[in-house]
Amino acid sequence: MKAYVTRDSVAAGDDTDDHSRTIVLPDFDDLRGLVTAVTGAYPLACISGGKATWVLSSGIPIAVIAQEWSAPLLVCGEATGLSELDAKAGVLGLHFSYLAQIPPEQAVAVLKRLSLRAWR
Repeated sequence: MKAYVTRDSVAAGDDTDDHSRTIVLPDFDDLRGLVTAVTGAYPLACISGGKATWVLSSGIPIAVIAQEWSAPLLVCGEATGLSELDAKAGVLGLHFSYLAQIPPEQAVAVLKRLSLRAWR
């Protein structure tokens, strides 16, 4: 599957780089597989101090990735399907939002309470 991946900048000097990439992801069956595939194919910037926190989204928040964690943590429900993600013409859109050094546990708590739709 093709994915168009973007990310926020982590510092002023990072703004000069174009962070958008179109990549081909290996096959995956669920969101956990997607997160593993995209984090393996699209390395995130590391910051000094080692505490960068990122949120991967595609129309919905999918996972929190923390520089100090060994693995990402899904924040959407396990029942969330791949069909709910943002795609155009067969290309999946993914964005990594940089949350600076917010403790990743706080990011997870907020995202699990977040409601993006009034009707479900």
